[in-house]
This record gives sequence, structure tokens and C-alpha cells, in this order.
Amino acid sequence: MLTEEEAKRIAAEERYRHEIRKSLAGAETPATAPVPEKHGFGKKLFEFLNSSVGMWLLSSVVLTGGAAMLQQIQHNHEIAQKNRQDLTSHKFEIQHRLDSMTFLLRRAKTVGEAKNALNGVFKSSIPLTPELQNRSLASLYMSIQPLLAGTEKQKTTEAFELVKQLEESELLLQAQPDDKPLGSGELAKLTKVIAAIQKLHFTQ
Repeated sequence: MLTEEEAKRIAAEERYRHEIRKSLAGAETPATAPVPEKHGFGKKLFEFLNSSVGMWLLSSVVLTGGAAMLQQIQHNHEIAQKNRQDLTSHKFEIQHRLDSMTFLLRRAKTVGEAKNALNGVFKSSIPLTPELQNRSLASLYMSIQPLLAGTEKQKTTEAFELVKQLEESELLLQAQPDDKPLGSGELAKLTKVIAAIQKLHFTQ
């Protein structure tokens, strides 16, 4: 059995060891806590887009945008196609009227026959295109002008001015009696104007 002195000595040694362990534990470098990984906006966005909700949202945006783009392309194509059809029908109508006026003027002997020949300035005697039959040459040229560009547009503008001259000539003829002989100078003037319009029209 330990004496009181031995017990005190052992207790003192245990306290000493405890103090040593305590000081050693305080001197050690604490373990570095793991640094949480930083997630940037791009990575978070990528993770969101890879989720089911993100995939649904992305597909909705792509489908909606794609459908709108296709619809716009189709709409532009339809407008371009209609413009081409209108341009073709208007040019054909103009050509037909100019040919008819030239043919009738070659055989015109009186003012009345010249008036009949110039009817094509205001309407078509033969309805090739019903919706254009009662349109004047001037209005036909005004309709095709926005559909043209460059030199074609310039030629159309010049042809329009010549058509206005034909209209004025027709108004002057209206004041004369139908049975009056048509002067050669007057016939030559009308023929020259129509020929100038035809030249501009066929070179467009």
C-alpha cells in the first residue's frame, strides 16, 4: 500500500504529464479546414441548363425563336413572290397596251381613230388582267416603281413622264372633231412618244 508521500508524488507526476500534453497540444498547428469551392456564374448557369428545368426552358426558347424565325422567312418569301408576280403582270399589261396603241396609230387617218388608239393610255380595250383593265398607264408605272431599283427605276420614271405627255396629247385630240384628218406631224409626234416609252420598257 502506497504511503501518503508516494501518493502525493504520483499525483504531482500525473499533473506534470497533463500540463506537458496540454502545452504540446496548444503548440501544434491546427489542421486547415477545407476551403469551400467557389462556383462562378458560368458554372451555375451550366449546371442549371443541364437540369431538367433548364433543358425544358432552353428547348422552349429555341423552339419559340426558331418558329418565329421560320415564320418571318416564310412571310418575306411570300411578299417577294407576290412582288414578282405583280411586277410581271404590270409589265405585261403595259407592253400589251403600247403594242395595241402602236398598231392602231399606224392605221389612223382621222382624229377619231387616233383617239381610239390612245384609249390604251387610260384603260385596256382587251381585259388581259381584269384587275388592271381600268388602270391608267401612269398608275401602272407608279405601281411598279417601288419594286425596281437602280437604272430600272430611273427608266420607269422617264417612261412615266412620257406617259403624261401622251395623256396631254389625248386631251388635245378630244377638243377636235372625230372626222378631222389626222395631220402627219401630229401622228409622227404620237408615234415617237410611244416608241420612246417602248424602248424604255423593253430595256428594263
